[in-house]
Amino acid sequence: MAQKKGSTASFTVILIFTTAFAKALGFGREMSLAYVYGASPVSDAYFVAFSIPTIIFAGIGSAMLTSYISSYSRIRQENPKRLRGFTDTVITMVILISLTITLVFEIFKGPIVKLFAMGFEGEVLDIAVSLAQVIILSLVFIGVYFILQGFLQIHGSYFAVGMVSVPLNICVIASMFLSEQYGQGILGWGVVAGYFSSFLMLYLASKRHRFSYRPSFQFDTPEIRRLLVVVIPIFLGKAITELNTMIDRTIASLLPEGSVSALSYGNRVVGFVTAVFVISVTTAVFPQMSRLSAMKNTRKLKRTFARSVGLMSLMVLPISAGVILFSKEIVGLLFERGAFTAFDTQRTAEVVSFYSIGLIFFSIKEVALNLFYAIEDTVTPTVNSVLAILINVCLNFILIEPMAHKGLALATTISGGITLVMLLLILRKRIGPLGLGRIFASLVKMAAATAGMCLAAYPLYQLLHSKMESVLLPFLLAAFTGALVYGILNILLRTREMGILVVGLLERFTPS
Repeated sequence: MAQKKGSTASFTVILIFTTAFAKALGFGREMSLAYVYGASPVSDAYFVAFSIPTIIFAGIGSAMLTSYISSYSRIRQENPKRLRGFTDTVITMVILISLTITLVFEIFKGPIVKLFAMGFEGEVLDIAVSLAQVIILSLVFIGVYFILQGFLQIHGSYFAVGMVSVPLNICVIASMFLSEQYGQGILGWGVVAGYFSSFLMLYLASKRHRFSYRPSFQFDTPEIRRLLVVVIPIFLGKAITELNTMIDRTIASLLPEGSVSALSYGNRVVGFVTAVFVISVTTAVFPQMSRLSAMKNTRKLKRTFARSVGLMSLMVLPISAGVILFSKEIVGLLFERGAFTAFDTQRTAEVVSFYSIGLIFFSIKEVALNLFYAIEDTVTPTVNSVLAILINVCLNFILIEPMAHKGLALATTISGGITLVMLLLILRKRIGPLGLGRIFASLVKMAAATAGMCLAAYPLYQLLHSKMESVLLPFLLAAFTGALVYGILNILLRTREMGILVVGLLERFTPS
């Protein structure tokens, strides 16, 4: 049955459009860095410094966000009067944790940065330490805005959540161009200003839902104890996942200069698809999963999972195939200007292709992990994340010699596929059949439609490109034609998820 307006489907549509805009601006950020610094020691240092607060806190912040939503849903079901004090205490905890991490980093900044980039020496290491010392000040804003995102999601306000990175990207882009005149030190302050602006936007949006905050140190309550029991394994699981990225970059720092940047730029391209489609779906669906779990409605919970996987696969499969086909053209259009050379484009495109092979694995795995968190099984995702990183490290060392930077991307893809299968088997044993047979039948139809899309789009691009000097126009026309063919083929094949998507969009954008 189609979902009503204001339902998860509607929220997903809002998130897809807002996140697409925000991530497009994020590409503007990467394009600006590529234009000003290319794949150079400064860009390598900046990527590492920029990623440090995210990697350090992403596990904690993301775990707090997930646990907060799950716990909030349960408290609202059992004792709504406790919600206000619960939120105040959680935010106070996050602030204290952020300040503590910031202080520790300032004391041990050199060794910590070296840990994130073992191959950095001399000037590039000095630049990375200098930038990271400033950027780490963003942690307090990052921590609190994780909780504010959870508050807004619970209250069905998804516009600000989807746009959260817009103020950050605007400030960062401005700092990149200003750094040409005022020195590269301003790059760090651009990040701090950006995170503060994102926090401020979420705070103002939350005020519209009667949000207020008063410091609360009531850490010894049943609600907080339950949250901590849940948050620690979630943190470990998410931190280990982020560690995968750090390991890839650390090993890449041992490869020829610019390899870290190639891996980071490639990750950004694939991350756009993940953020727009995968994270949009999981962000919209997780509060509903948590509510259904609190209500013990297992049947509807499994149906929500199956529908989410199907709809996301409908979008991700053709995009991953298209990105693989046009990886060089996409990277060239996005980054090849200024100091970013054709050689940089080639290396980055190779990374993009191997990451894209695993997009469908990462997508389904993200939904499965959220289902585990919704049923408050946090141990399984943690163990799965440990296995993923072990497999990834082993494959990194096997593949790096014959494939260099391409091997690092392929290792991530293979480990994602193996650990996804493990998760689905455990889920089926835990809560019963997940409707995987029906999902697989749809995936076969989607794969057939994707093949038809590729057969239509790539020859058309080659034909148009041979007659035009421009790359952009032939690419856009080929992409539009491919999308049209994909949609028509899914309709002809009666793919169930295409019907759900069409009905959901009609309900969202037609008058009542």
